[in-house]
Amino acid sequence: MTSRGLMTGRFQPFHNGHLALAKQILGECDELVIIIGSAQFNFIEKDPFTAGERVLMIHEALKEAGIDLSKCYVIPVANDENNARWIAYLKSMAPPFGVLYSGNEFVRHLALSQDKIAVKNVRFAKKQEYNGTNIRRLMVAGKQWKHLVPPAVAKVIEQCNGVERIKVLAGSDSNPQKW
Repeated sequence: MTSRGLMTGRFQPFHNGHLALAKQILGECDELVIIIGSAQFNFIEKDPFTAGERVLMIHEALKEAGIDLSKCYVIPVANDENNARWIAYLKSMAPPFGVLYSGNEFVRHLALSQDKIAVKNVRFAKKQEYNGTNIRRLMVAGKQWKHLVPPAVAKVIEQCNGVERIKVLAGSDSNPQKW
């Protein structure tokens, strides 16, 4: 039987820490399932990119890294606001998987307490740098950010005018912090 590892995230944007985790999972499992969470959100400061743009970022980054795409599933999933049923919902949206890889304590708690799913704790290298909030903040400030994402992701962001979008969203009325 094929072993599959699953990773979840918003991937706003997909960065080098995500790519390193994808490689780790593929080193330990036959296949990789990447769940793009909060798929219904876009064009807001916290979630500026569409699900389709995030699928493209991930696909292009994996391809650029020489990863066999026939071993990868990239699936956008809308949020389920009911945390008590979130794991069952996740399982219904993904191919069967054996291990959930997560650095999020709450996700691990849900997986272990509700469904006894095997969970592998991950620790991201350079988490202060390799995180979407930091990368978006750097974009707004006009500082260097491209070294934090795979080159293919930077290209997708440029193609969709993502930096300008993030700057507009950071200063717009759609930002709840400004209300």
